Amino acid sequence: MPDHHSHDATRSPAADAGLDGVSADGLVQRREARMATNWIALIRLFDGTEIPCNIKDISKSGAKLGVPSSWELPPSFMLKVVGRDFVMRVTLAWRRGNYAGVHIDRIAKLPPPVEPAAPVEAPKANYDSIGMRSRRFHGD
Repeated sequence: MPDHHSHDATRSPAADAGLDGVSADGLVQRREARMATNWIALIRLFDGTEIPCNIKDISKSGAKLGVPSSWELPPSFMLKVVGRDFVMRVTLAWRRGNYAGVHIDRIAKLPPPVEPAAPVEAPKANYDSIGMRSRRFHGD
C-alpha cells in the first residue's frame, strides 16, 4: 500500500501546488519563446485615450510593455505598433512599476491608408500676352 505522506522525487513542490510551468527556482516557464523588441506603440483605450508605450518583448500569446506607472491601465485595451498594419486586443496580465504584461486576445489587420485623390489638373493658362502692349492706334 502506498504511503500517502511520501513525496515523489520526480514532482516539484510547484507541481504539487498546482503551479505547472514553474521551475524549482520559482521562475515561470514560457510556452512560447519571447522576442526582444523596442517597438514604439500606442495603447488605445475604449474611450479614445491614447497612451504612448514601448513593446519590450513579444511572443505569440503575450507581450511586455514599458508604460509609465502614472497611467492606470484598464483590464483590456487595444495595442497598435507604430508603422505596422495591425492592431491587437489585449488583456492586462500583470503590472509592476513602469512595466505591464499583456495577453494577446486577438489580432486584426488594419485597412491600407486611404491615399488622397490626385489633384484635378486645371487647364494651363496662356500667359504669352502678359506684359505686351496692345496697340490702340494704328495710324500716324
